[in-house]
Order: sequence, then structure tokens, then C-alpha cells
Amino acid sequence: MIYLKTDEQLKYLVKAGNILSECLSFLSLQVQLGVTGLQIDKMTEDFVRSYEGASCACKGYQGYPANICINVNSAAVHSIPNNKPFEPSDIVKLDLVVDYNGWKCDSAISVLIPPVKPEVRTLAETTYTAMKMGIETCIEGKTTFDVSTAIYEARGNCSVIREFTGHSIGRSIHESPQFSNVPIKEKNSLLVAGMVCCIEPIFCTKNPAIYYNSKEWNTWMLDGGLVSHWEHTLVINPFPQLPTVLTKRYNETF
Repeated sequence: MIYLKTDEQLKYLVKAGNILSECLSFLSLQVQLGVTGLQIDKMTEDFVRSYEGASCACKGYQGYPANICINVNSAAVHSIPNNKPFEPSDIVKLDLVVDYNGWKCDSAISVLIPPVKPEVRTLAETTYTAMKMGIETCIEGKTTFDVSTAIYEARGNCSVIREFTGHSIGRSIHESPQFSNVPIKEKNSLLVAGMVCCIEPIFCTKNPAIYYNSKEWNTWMLDGGLVSHWEHTLVINPFPQLPTVLTKRYNETF
């Protein structure tokens, strides 16, 4: 079932998005050489809980034990933060869901630790551009297939990890419809004003085949290729307006 959000409900989602964007902007400056994922996880919890009514929705979701997902280099999604310090040339993905009074927003960023290798910068920039192209296609009257096509066509020389998709969001982290990062005609839903969606391409440098470790939550690239992940939560506006990006950070333009 597809849930359209009312103006009153969107007020809570706007607040959740603001907290989330501020938190990821802060965390992006803390991801530095020698810092650990566990330290970032603690900073995340402290930052989000400083806002009354806000919490980290990842923690406890289907048993996930941490406040934020932190995926380094060939780790794709859902990795649990650990004690390993970040190293030179790491690409660190931060994926966070903020709940504000029962309403959730989801966003992810890729942080590059110097010295940045050219292929890593290209991967991150291409993935970000694909997210932006997907967002700009989220116009009432378009379809999820249109969005998937825009993302896929922006992949450049990167590979697309097909197992993970964008999704709608609200009271639950994952709502219908999904937004695949590859065009699938059988999965095609009309975009309507009031839908709240998460657009999140996940690209890699090599073969997109993955290995999932169910005991530790994380998903790795089988051939050790590097991964970039970007995500924003947005609301579909009445045609012909572009969507409103609820998790936009201060240095972004949409």
C-alpha cells in the first residue's frame, strides 16, 4: 500500500529531515584518519538525542545493534560500527535514519579520507550525480521506472548493485513503492503528490556481485571493489514542481 502524507504529517518529516541533515553534516567533518566507527556511532547518538522527540531509528530495527550504519571501502550496506580506525584513502559511507515523534527520514553520504584516489573520487561523484538525476525525475505524473532509468543511465563506468533499492518512508523505514537503481518495467508505480521517497544509488568499481554475512549484518563486494552510497529523502510535490529534499545539507542545491 502507498501512503500519501498530509501537510500535518509532513511537518514531522521536515523536522526529522532537518535533524538528519545537520547530523550528517557534523559527522562528515568527524570522519578523519584514526577515528573509529564506534566513535562515530556514539557521536551520532549524542547528536540526535540532543533534540527532544528524536532518536536513531536504525537501532533495534530487526535487531540491528547500532545507531548508524558505517560501511568502509568494499563494504556496501548495513555494517555495524567497529573499533578499526579509518585509514588513508578510505571511502566511508554513513547511512542514518532519524525518527522524530514517530516519523522517519533516511539519508546516506560517502566521505573520502585523503589522499583520495582518482577512481574513488570518480565513483563518489558519479554515484552522487546519479542520485541527483533520480531526484530531479521525481515529478508528479512520472513513474518509478522513469526514476530508475535516470539513475541507471547516469552510472558512467560504474557498476550498479542491484540487490538494494530506494524506497518510500514514513512511520516505517521501508514503505511501498520501491525505487530500483536499474529500470524494471514490471516494477512501475505512478508518482503522486504527497509521496515521501528515498532515492539511493549504490555503485561500485568492479563486479557488483555481493556476499552477505547474516551474523554481522554487513554486505561485501566479492571481488573487493569499492562502493559509494548516497541517499536523500524527498516529498513529491504537485506537478510541475520539483520535489522538496527533506534531508538536504547546507552545501547542496536541488
